[in-house]
Amino acid sequence: MEETASEHGVTLSQVKDIANSMFEFVAEIMSEGDRKGLNFAEIRLMRWGVFKVKEGRRRHFKRLQDERNKGTDEGSG
Repeated sequence: MEETASEHGVTLSQVKDIANSMFEFVAEIMSEGDRKGLNFAEIRLMRWGVFKVKEGRRRHFKRLQDERNKGTDEGSG
């Protein structure tokens, strides 16, 4: 990274910010997903691949939601 900073006339901190920005972007977009509807965006980064919530993780969240809702329904009766 120091070499890249030197080659392009920027600080090491700027290079680190640039390198981390794509991962911060992925985290931001994924966190904006619809947790109740279990809908999350898939993000493709050139040369890095696709970042998405795996189906098994969706099922896990669905099961947690169902358990939480079941407990709420039983408590209200």
